[in-house]
Amino acid sequence: MEEELARYIKQAVEINSSGRCDSLNQKICLLADNHNGHENWQVKVLADLCFRNFSEYRALNKAYEAQADSEPSLLAWRARNLLEISVWSSYCARSKENARVFYEDAGRDAVDLCKVLSEWGKATSQENDWLDPIEEAKLEISQRATAEGIGSLDGPYKQVRKAASACGFGDHFNVHNKLLSKYAHPTAMLVVASLDQEKQILLKDMFYSFGCMYFVGAFTPLERVLTALVECPV
Repeated sequence: MEEELARYIKQAVEINSSGRCDSLNQKICLLADNHNGHENWQVKVLADLCFRNFSEYRALNKAYEAQADSEPSLLAWRARNLLEISVWSSYCARSKENARVFYEDAGRDAVDLCKVLSEWGKATSQENDWLDPIEEAKLEISQRATAEGIGSLDGPYKQVRKAASACGFGDHFNVHNKLLSKYAHPTAMLVVASLDQEKQILLKDMFYSFGCMYFVGAFTPLERVLTALVECPV
């Protein structure tokens, strides 16, 4: 297992040093200027996932390089973010239909947030000047969705664990998500546990290795599908 994780760390470094990162960015720029007949929203979803993947990977490296100043929980949090990005990248790269689900769920996420805020505001007797902007935001989101051909934002959004299962690695996701969540959040285990310096270093090394593995796991399918969009115009 340690050899496999070390291999992913090396692969993550090579993605940057070999020019694959720059090459993928160039493909994204080409698609931004000319969609090659592909849908604008599809290009946006894949490009945004690429951006988030690299952004989180850079943050992971920064936290790992600052070993003395960072807690294992910070590495666990960054790795957990990369785990989710790897799931969504694999899910969206599998089909255009999957990418559409993820794209539409952005609106469902926003509506869900507005709903929670509105319910809290009503329960706490907030004034209309607090509640009205939330209702206006919900209406604007719905109107924008309609303009983009989204029939309805009602219903639940796709859960990441279900997306992982659809990709064939649901059990893997569940175990890793549980492990990282126990350290990324102030759980009772994390708060009460006393970790000496040696154990903290071991945890940081493990979480960093996991994060690199997820980064590679997201980059690979995104590279494949974006290359296909560039080389295969509709």
